[in-house]
Amino acid sequence: MEKVRYHEMLPHEIVERRRRFPVAFIGLGGLEWHGEHLAVGNDALKAEKLCELAAAESGGFAMPTLWYGEPRTRSLMEANHNEDGAIQAKMGLPVERFTARHFGVSGQRQVAFYQQLLHHVLVQMNTLGMKAVCLLSGHYPLKKWADRAIARFHRVRRFRGTRAFCGIEFQYLQPEDPSKAGGDHAAHWETSYLWYLRPECVDMSVYRGREAERLVAVWGRDPRTEASVALGRCACRLIVRGMVRKARELLAQAGG
Repeated sequence: MEKVRYHEMLPHEIVERRRRFPVAFIGLGGLEWHGEHLAVGNDALKAEKLCELAAAESGGFAMPTLWYGEPRTRSLMEANHNEDGAIQAKMGLPVERFTARHFGVSGQRQVAFYQQLLHHVLVQMNTLGMKAVCLLSGHYPLKKWADRAIARFHRVRRFRGTRAFCGIEFQYLQPEDPSKAGGDHAAHWETSYLWYLRPECVDMSVYRGREAERLVAVWGRDPRTEASVALGRCACRLIVRGMVRKARELLAQAGG
């Protein structure tokens, strides 16, 4: 079976593959509540698998997924959307642990750290000879911080040989396919993606006998009735196609 993960390759395998398609695909995510039916690593898990599929289709590299470093008191379900303590009750984690005071670092400083981390990752891709970098933001709020890191990276003259882009999965779609994939939070889209990409990380049976119960912090169309593997398969194939197309665009911009 063809290797696509950079960290699993031998040096000669890397050199040959990079000669043909020097593109890095990197998933961004973290650990966050995604309903009772999805793994808490949903964002990174879907991004990681999509990057591997894009690397396999294009001939590029699936780089290690970035799981850590994102703000933990901003744009996080446990910190900002713990409605009536419902997530706290399900997870058994005190809400106070998701505050800047407990964390010991302000939200602003956490954002600055994450942007610095992303900039470091982009520089590392340049040192490894990658001419294009496609970041896939499985956790949607990460995109705005990634965009700022990319803008900073692009301003440095010595890094001009590497071009980068960050997109949420549906932002990689071609113009004619906007309705065939979308975004939500643990609802029918995200459930369908993960159900197709990592079925062992989805368990809809947890809702058996609870079909009319209100779901905790699930935003979008009800996954109990609207999600499916088939929907995820169709959408993910379009997303991967779009990621490969974007990678080729970036290569052209870099002169590759």
